Formats: sequence, structure tokens, C-alpha cells
Amino acid sequence: MSSFPSFVPLLLSVALYTSLVKLAAFLYRRALLSWRDACIFSLILLMVLGAGTLLNRLSGNAVPVSVLVAAGLVIQVSIGAWFLAPRARSASGEPLGSKGGALLALIAYGLIVGLGALVALAMLNLNN
Repeated sequence: MSSFPSFVPLLLSVALYTSLVKLAAFLYRRALLSWRDACIFSLILLMVLGAGTLLNRLSGNAVPVSVLVAAGLVIQVSIGAWFLAPRARSASGEPLGSKGGALLALIAYGLIVGLGALVALAMLNLNN
């Protein structure tokens, strides 16, 4: 039996988050970001946040969910400031810098939270 079906959710999450990062770049002053850089950013976040989730599970869920959400936000914005600063460009072609990369990552985080809330509401309505 093939193990490919077990990778489908992982591939879909990377594709979804890559698309949301590109949308965030468009929403942030029409910034330019290549698909490659958006995908690499998504993969970096997937590995870092996945490792954090794994460590929390191995420790018996020692960290409360609210702390994990706040830490995830800080980690995502920090990685965005580091990774996206030289790669994302303004409409005039200048790099966005650390502040712009952090804001772009924050917009992407807001988009994924909003999308997650919409999916949760849709699931609640389906169950009623």
C-alpha cells in the first residue's frame, strides 16, 4: 500500500499557506514576492512550528494552547522579518526590510486565522 495519501494533507497545507503568503504580499502595498520564496517560507514555518508541536506533545502537552498560539505568532513574525526582509520587494523594487517582512508575515497569520475561523463556523453549521 502506498504512503502517498498520508502526505496529501501536508502538501495541501504547504500549498494553502504559500498561496496565503502571496495574497498577504499583494495586500501589503502590492509587494512582490516570488512563489519560490513564499513556498520556502511556508516550509520553514511548517518545520519550525511542527517541531515545536512535536516537542509539546512529547512532553505531555505541558504548554497551554493560548501560550502556543502566542508563541506561534511571535515565531512566525520573527521568521518573516528574517526571511522575507531581503526577498519581498515593494512595487518600486526596493526590499521591504525587516519591518515590512514582519508585517507581511503578520498579515499572512491574520489570513490563516480568519480562514480557520470561517472553516470552524462552517463545520458548526454543518453539525446543526
